[in-house]
Amino acid sequence: MQTGVIAILGLASLFIGWVLTIVLPGIRYISWGILALGAVLVLVAFVVDYRRVGGALASRRGRFSAGTTLMAAIFIGIILLANAISDANYKRIDVTGLSQYTLTSQTKEVLTNLDTPVTALGFFVPGDLVADFLDDLLDEYSNFTDQLTIKIVDPEQRPDLAREYGVGQYPAVVFEAKHGYRRIPPSRVVTQLETGEISIEAEHAFTSAILEVTGTKQRKVYFLSGHGENNLFSTATDGYSTVREGLMDNLYQVEALDIRIAGDIPEDCTVLVIAGSKGPLTEREVKLIGEYLESGGWALILLNPDPPEGLREIVSRWGTDVRDGVIIDEGSYTAPNKDSPVVPPIRNFFAQYGLYEDTYFPGATAVLPQEGFEPNPLMTQTGLLQIVWSSEDSRLLLQSLLRTSSESWLETDLRVDIEPQFNEKEDIQGPLNIGFFILRLPEAGIDPEDEELAEQAAALAWEGTRLAVIGDSDFASNGHFRNGGNGSLFLTCIHYLAQGEELITMDRKFLQTRRLIVSPEAAAFINISSIGLLPLVVLGVGVYVWWRRR
Repeated sequence: MQTGVIAILGLASLFIGWVLTIVLPGIRYISWGILALGAVLVLVAFVVDYRRVGGALASRRGRFSAGTTLMAAIFIGIILLANAISDANYKRIDVTGLSQYTLTSQTKEVLTNLDTPVTALGFFVPGDLVADFLDDLLDEYSNFTDQLTIKIVDPEQRPDLAREYGVGQYPAVVFEAKHGYRRIPPSRVVTQLETGEISIEAEHAFTSAILEVTGTKQRKVYFLSGHGENNLFSTATDGYSTVREGLMDNLYQVEALDIRIAGDIPEDCTVLVIAGSKGPLTEREVKLIGEYLESGGWALILLNPDPPEGLREIVSRWGTDVRDGVIIDEGSYTAPNKDSPVVPPIRNFFAQYGLYEDTYFPGATAVLPQEGFEPNPLMTQTGLLQIVWSSEDSRLLLQSLLRTSSESWLETDLRVDIEPQFNEKEDIQGPLNIGFFILRLPEAGIDPEDEELAEQAAALAWEGTRLAVIGDSDFASNGHFRNGGNGSLFLTCIHYLAQGEELITMDRKFLQTRRLIVSPEAAAFINISSIGLLPLVVLGVGVYVWWRRR
């Protein structure tokens, strides 16, 4: 009897220890101690009552039971071993069409490097769809850092706490750390699309808030507005909403800037983008942009054919000219449009950083070096041809960014009813530059005749203007951003101007509300089949088996 009690206690200890290792992994050493105690008790019972146990095992029934128990133990052991291995080495795969369980690589990097405790207060009303999504997103954040503490608060039960953080609408999330707190209201995560649908996208708002409350400064990109530029918030084909989303996903802050209203270019401007201005710029705007560049500002200027005179004046101060005309490239274009030149990686500056996709430019114009600038063909360490334009009379260095094929030209006769034909007297023969990076060298400069000119320019730790001029703005619009390498080209241009030298990604993760619209008959079928279809199938299988065995 005593040995039976010891054996039962041992088995109970084994079971309790096994459960504790699964439920409470934080006390694993205690769990292992309980498991060890159970094993010792079972072994003691076996040794003390060896004769009875041996006789039971030697009997026919004992041999059968022992074999069954051994097989079951081996099976359970394999399952436990597989679970232990998978627990230590696992990979989560998000197979949902909406990717609501996937964070961008940039957010993962921020969370992995987070070394400051952050508290996330979720003011959620139970049962709210948006609140459920935000709750899941916060849980996903916690999978990549131990520094994030999540507290879910029902604002109806704790109105005092909601008032303390200025939360008046729900659902809302507040991130708090040593540098204060940042409130994310519903308007930052729920967007009414032009199509009438609702989208929920909170990741860049959450990550930006974490960076802010932990004291990390974000780079800000301003887009010039007020002159017919590509609309930063428009989801139309020619809009720039995908550009805005791509920059925000890469942890840039993005804002539109009307200099006529703001009065100046903000001091926190990392990169100024002028995307396809159609209307004229005032003299004061031209002056302010010029002073911004002269003082060491960084800018990306995207020109379309026949740009306003103000933009021509700005780029002309930096060693380049823009003439009226459209590039025709018979050697490399997006069929059937010969006025949409394709630039393969071999003629793309960013190929050395990993941009290996073709880019194309619908209706692009050429950016021409001014008189006195001579090309210097150079080979980089990666084996790609780079062309740097320099002049003895200028401290400017023009780095070719995008080049067309030798079968291209700048077409000046833009009549629609005439097939473009190269005219030696009026047109400019290619290859042509669609874009340039423009650097201003220090007073000492570098030797333009040096064979290592490109390496010198790349290694030069200059402090001053970085300017990119591209003869097209439509390549980054919503209709073309996701095609080929167009989106990566735009984002990497911004990143390169902001003193980064690697290709950045175009992750885009958000939950978009989708509705299934069905007829009343289909709805009735779905309801009835979901309730009775499975029982009917089981009943049918049972009747078939009974009929075969009767």
